[in-house]
Amino acid sequence: MKIKLTCDWCQKEIEKYPCKVTKHNFCSRKCLSDYSNKKLNPKGYNLLRSFEKNSVRISEMNKRLNPTRMNFETRAKLSVMKMNTGNGKSYTKSFGVHMHRKVAERMLGRKLLVGEVVHHIDGDKKNNNPSNLMIFRSQADHARWHKMHTEEVMPHDI
Repeated sequence: MKIKLTCDWCQKEIEKYPCKVTKHNFCSRKCLSDYSNKKLNPKGYNLLRSFEKNSVRISEMNKRLNPTRMNFETRAKLSVMKMNTGNGKSYTKSFGVHMHRKVAERMLGRKLLVGEVVHHIDGDKKNNNPSNLMIFRSQADHARWHKMHTEEVMPHDI
């Protein structure tokens, strides 16, 4: 037996079987299209297209659907396999986290805050020695530091 609902876009009364009722219900593809259109419905579009915390949801789903797949041993094996396989232009990682960030967290005795930037003083991305790392509160502070230190090194007469 069908139940009565209203279209989320045009508010027209529609009937659907209970098994076909979803979070958003529409009377036609046109109403679905208009509801999903960023120009016609910016507020509804943002609610419909929320990708916030997507990686967390996907990780939780993976753990639930295949709990034995990414255990510690598997992650360690993959980490070792990928180590030093690039062409040396990027930062080294351990378990998906840049090593210089892990070293900085150990130096601070806490997790890095969102937006905090770790800078390699000598410019060598592979040199993660604590004496070679500086921590900035933001990318803007990091850029200011670079601007100040670039001007000192660059001759002004060129």
